Amino acid sequence: MLEGSERAREEIREGTEPEPGRGEPGAEGPVPEAREGAPARKAVSELTPRELGTKGEDMAAGFLERNDWYILARNWRCRFGEVDIVAQEPGDDETVVLVEVKTRLALGGREDEMPELSVDGKKRRRYRNLALAYIVEHPDVDSIRFDVIALNVVGESQARLRHLRGAFGWED
Repeated sequence: MLEGSERAREEIREGTEPEPGRGEPGAEGPVPEAREGAPARKAVSELTPRELGTKGEDMAAGFLERNDWYILARNWRCRFGEVDIVAQEPGDDETVVLVEVKTRLALGGREDEMPELSVDGKKRRRYRNLALAYIVEHPDVDSIRFDVIALNVVGESQARLRHLRGAFGWED
């Protein structure tokens, strides 16, 4: 699936949750104290798959923003489905990047799991249809690239992240 594509492997240690009022998703800062009456924060191991996916998308968006990417949309939807992140890489105003984020819990020795392998043929076909719909809705877009960000959450406030640029193409 990933042969011939440009790959960038980056491991990061995610910081803690953003400070209250800081406004930047994924920004590093101290863990905010629980407010009185607010629901207690769940341990990562207790998150539902949907909550874990949302946390992964937040970490991926924060990673891109810290690397000067411009986030055009999060959870962009059309009749073909949803794109996790629509972004532009710094210095490339012509290419829109559709980013699929895959997150897996890697607690208890399961750190070698590769979430990016779940971007199978069916998912790639759906992303191609999403790209066509995006172009129809945004006719000024010249080029679209497909990236995957894979996260292995290894602790309460840390994850290993791999950003696969050009993870698949139009013909795969």
